[in-house]
Amino acid sequence: MAFNILITCALILLSVLSKSAISKGLAEIQNADKLNIAFGTAFFYNSEGEMFTNRHVIESCDPNSVVVKTHDGKLNKAKILAKSHEYDLAAIKISYKNDAFGAIRTVDEKHVSVPEETEDVFSSGYSSPLERKFEPYTRWGQIQRWLSPNEFPYINRMRMDAYPGASGSAILDYAGLVVGILFAGSREPVVDLSQLHRAGYGDKWIFLHNNNAIVDFSNSNNLRINVWSHWSRKSPIFIAGHALRITGLVVCETAKSE
Repeated sequence: MAFNILITCALILLSVLSKSAISKGLAEIQNADKLNIAFGTAFFYNSEGEMFTNRHVIESCDPNSVVVKTHDGKLNKAKILAKSHEYDLAAIKISYKNDAFGAIRTVDEKHVSVPEETEDVFSSGYSSPLERKFEPYTRWGQIQRWLSPNEFPYINRMRMDAYPGASGSAILDYAGLVVGILFAGSREPVVDLSQLHRAGYGDKWIFLHNNNAIVDFSNSNNLRINVWSHWSRKSPIFIAGHALRITGLVVCETAKSE
């Protein structure tokens, strides 16, 4: 049964991604009564097919139905590796050998680097995937000073437009290094962290778990991440291309609401 669900999800995605059947595919998903489909974003953090996403992206999924579409259009069955109880973070794995992945920005081998002042950043994710025909949405944004990024729960705030489906996107700096993972949004510059998960997205304040949270989560679950401390500014074209190669669309079937 679970295998059939996985194949059904994959076939729906394939029909949508086929240019000759885009309209038909969208209608099938929007009018499907038998399936509840959820979408999100994930990105590679090593070359072994392991990816970060948000816990809320996969929390309500049938674990046997999770599929990731990689940048080359391939659909890959995913396994859930870990879910955090402290952060809105999760790790999944697909059988896929990739030579591009997000490296965590560090100061040295023992200290991460997080944005503490205003900093321009870049993100690529699957905002509003149905409306955008499952094409990634790339945007520049700006991290601004807020709460202490070095205190639990290790959150930065930024201005950038993002929409449902972008959850789990990597936030990259001007060297193409990971500085955080997008997980929530708010129309107001909220301080009450408990409100973030249900705030939604849009052209407003966006929130990310920074590298302190990523490393803590990774160490707690023995995840093999890659770090990089030799910062070197890259061109926007390079960063955009790198972001697209490490980013995947997460699709799953969720439990039906009564």
